[in-house]
Amino acid sequence: MFSYTSRMFFNKFKRINDNHITTIFKGNFISKFVLVIGGLVLAKYYGAAEYGIFGIYLSITSIISVLLGFAQEHLIILEPNEKNINNIFSSSSLLSVGAMFFCFGLVFIPFEIPKSIIILGIFTGYLSVFTNNSKFLLARKKQFKTVSFLTMSDAVISFLFQVLFVFIKIENGLVIGSLLGFFSAFIAAFFFSKKHFSIPNFRLYFQTVKKRMELLKYTYPSTLINALGNNIMPILISLYFASSILGEFTLAVKIISVPLMMISSSIAMVYYPKAAEINNRQKDTNELFKYTKKMSLLNFYFILILYFLINLVGIPILEIFFNKDWESLGLFIFIMSFGYLSRSLINPISDILTILKKNKIAFYFNIYLLLVNIIAIYIGREKGITYLVAAFSSMLFIGYGILYFYILTLFKKNESNQKIY
Repeated sequence: MFSYTSRMFFNKFKRINDNHITTIFKGNFISKFVLVIGGLVLAKYYGAAEYGIFGIYLSITSIISVLLGFAQEHLIILEPNEKNINNIFSSSSLLSVGAMFFCFGLVFIPFEIPKSIIILGIFTGYLSVFTNNSKFLLARKKQFKTVSFLTMSDAVISFLFQVLFVFIKIENGLVIGSLLGFFSAFIAAFFFSKKHFSIPNFRLYFQTVKKRMELLKYTYPSTLINALGNNIMPILISLYFASSILGEFTLAVKIISVPLMMISSSIAMVYYPKAAEINNRQKDTNELFKYTKKMSLLNFYFILILYFLINLVGIPILEIFFNKDWESLGLFIFIMSFGYLSRSLINPISDILTILKKNKIAFYFNIYLLLVNIIAIYIGREKGITYLVAAFSSMLFIGYGILYFYILTLFKKNESNQKIY
């Protein structure tokens, strides 16, 4: 029995490896392992208040990286012409620089956030979007080992600088260390992708964009709203709660989201090009349906096991490690597990809505996510932070669950027509 089970496992693992998932996973694993284990140690030494500021910086970075990206990774994946792919990458890189300088105007808005954190967050957002587009370009060209290297480089270098800054007492050491990590990844991405640069042909670029206007009309604003929905909560919490509370929430979300990012992004990086290829060559949706469902459930089962271990074993260890300094951390992790477990069904296959040209659905769902943040912060302001986290997680659980079953229904409907429009 053991031999048979083992053989099944290794055969399954081999099939996954053939799809390059494990190659991407290695980089993601090292990256997220450093982020979690290193992050816990750094959180203990820097304290909850400074970790809260770090959370705001990361939120700004995540939102700005989408704002500057113009959904170019989708153009890179979907465009069949190799010459056009290089032109898309080159042209969008320059356009993002111009957009970055425009975003610096945000510092004049009277936020309750230090101006330096806003400026650094915007600049890091550009570094992030360039590196991300480079990953999709290299993945499209099947250079998965390079993608894996880029994935882990910024995390490792960030951690090393953040540790160094503990000893030399650099103000906002977490933020500065992270910036240096992102910058290192940017330099590496530029080095690996430079041979694919070409003199930008903006006329050709805009002709290519015009052919896929649904990306700018629906996918881009949808992704931007999604980024707001997934990252604006730390900024909202900072308006009503102490930095220490924000630090606990930020670390809880970081711990619970790492398995999702580590596994889901590995699967998604391979799933998207493969799913697009299946869709382009087949009118019958059955193969795409089976592939999508398999990858989604594979991700879900992995996440379910990891969340079970985090809550059963991880939380008691965290309580010993932090003593009473982070008293709400374990509770936040437990509550957020439910919302992120439901999210694990969607994360690796989220681009299926783009492939199926159902961008409107993604757009409406991301509006829902943004409303979830607003409703949760209102409840939290009236009832307290625990109610905020519970409301937030519950609405994520319901929303992602409904979206997943809608996608399955969509496949069934298309299967009867034997064609995806």
